[in-house]
Amino acid sequence: MRSKPSKDGLLRISDLARETGVTTATIKFYIREKLLPAPTLKTGRNMAYYDRSFVTRIRFIKELQQKRFLPLDVIRAVLDQNDAIISPREVDTLVGLEGTFYETIHYAPGQIPMTVAQASARYGFDEQELEFAVGLGVLEPVDRAGTRYFEGDDILMLETMAELQRAGIDKSLIPNEVSLPIYVGAIGQLAREELKMFSRGVTGKVGEDRLATMALAGVKLVERFIVLLRRRLLLRLIQELRQEKEEGQRSKAAG
Repeated sequence: MRSKPSKDGLLRISDLARETGVTTATIKFYIREKLLPAPTLKTGRNMAYYDRSFVTRIRFIKELQQKRFLPLDVIRAVLDQNDAIISPREVDTLVGLEGTFYETIHYAPGQIPMTVAQASARYGFDEQELEFAVGLGVLEPVDRAGTRYFEGDDILMLETMAELQRAGIDKSLIPNEVSLPIYVGAIGQLAREELKMFSRGVTGKVGEDRLATMALAGVKLVERFIVLLRRRLLLRLIQELRQEKEEGQRSKAAG
């Protein structure tokens, strides 16, 4: 008779969260996105155990996200060694940038890091909404001595989301569970293609002395380009909708 795997030496998801500084919601998200394998042992519908390799892998994913700024699909390809998405040479190019592909902002100017509870009270989002955003990777709280804090870009993100609410574009009209996955999906696809294009374009062609400077300048300029292009496309779509409406009214009047 085959014996069942032992729980000795295995970790619960709360243990993984404590050791890595990553929330349980984020770990579950990593599992859903196949950045992490299935649990080492499942003893029930809502109970699972993990070996210590999960700690190493989660820390590596966190490093690639927070310091290398790689999109999740690229991180998955790095972990799975999928050359079709990104080759080892291209990975070396990106890792060699040491975080300069984007500027790492640990503290936003004039902003003091705040706990999740403080952010909830200040910006009017309940903690369940904040956990949903964390699970999607929109927010990435930092764990310090068992307490999670939002800082840097997270505070700017929360302020922007709160301003949208104050402008009337609130969750009663467009719930975050509808809008955030759309933005994460669309921008994640754009980031993946942008990163792939950049890494394949410069690998073996640009020296290390120029690479970081080019990457940072390119990011800033492309961000401006994206804002201008998005505005143009929105206006074009509005014009097309207006034309369709006018043509429909003329057709109705002629009929």
